[in-house]
Amino acid sequence: MSEQDTLWRIALSVPDAHVTAFEQALEPLVESLMWTVDERGGFQRVEGFCTWEPDAGAIGAVMAGVAADAGIDAPPPFIEELAPRDWVAENLKDFPPIDVGRFFIYASHVEERPLPGRIPMRIDPGTAFGTGSHATTSGCLRAIEDLARRETFTAPLDVGTGSGILAIAMAKLWKIPVLGTDIDPIAVRVARENAVLNGVAGLTEFRAGAGFRPVSSRARHDLIAANILARPLVALAPRLARHLSPGGVAVLSGLIRRDERMVLAAYLAQGLKLEKRYMKDDWLVLVLRKR
Repeated sequence: MSEQDTLWRIALSVPDAHVTAFEQALEPLVESLMWTVDERGGFQRVEGFCTWEPDAGAIGAVMAGVAADAGIDAPPPFIEELAPRDWVAENLKDFPPIDVGRFFIYASHVEERPLPGRIPMRIDPGTAFGTGSHATTSGCLRAIEDLARRETFTAPLDVGTGSGILAIAMAKLWKIPVLGTDIDPIAVRVARENAVLNGVAGLTEFRAGAGFRPVSSRARHDLIAANILARPLVALAPRLARHLSPGGVAVLSGLIRRDERMVLAAYLAQGLKLEKRYMKDDWLVLVLRKR
């Protein structure tokens, strides 16, 4: 997004129990979606962003339909045009170096360098998700580093790789080939660029496609990381289990506390067992092992 682009925000205050339904309804109407905890107990604030002026009538009608199905009053959508800003500059300003365990994550504008013994990763904020600043990404990095203290893996896979940060971390930790996939071809391009910046282009391969479609049906992986969202995690459970080697480990994130039971049930049904969970800012990382 350039500094000339106009950005619009649509905000709704939604009861906890109905957040998923409103997220699904709003998602096709915007370019990006997020939610935060509302100050009032029992509510979440769902926000969508787009670079075109939203159709208030259409959005109101869609939200009214979801509310009617849920048997609740329709939350009035708050729509505003945000002041023009240089979003790239703002993003860089808000991306200082990040310490996650042994990992030192920094962007190109940062002059500071890590202390000896740290693992540097240069990840520039861009169009692909995953800079280490979000609780799900940092949680996955902590989980992967903890695994590295006691185990060695030979065939890791990063599903929904985004910026490639988790694949790059695994390549740096174990000095082994790592495969990453993402539904977004732009994310795949960004991940390849980041792999070059971090000197692991020869150890990483990134493929475009949804879920496990870019992965050979015969491939088995002893470590699979999937930092996506709760509903896609549930949908991917059977295929992830098929691609996970016996005794292999899955690191799952992109879910919040209220989604844990749903996601965990899907993977327990596939023969995985929970070994550890990490939580930060209500976001969870689940570490499971195939029996």
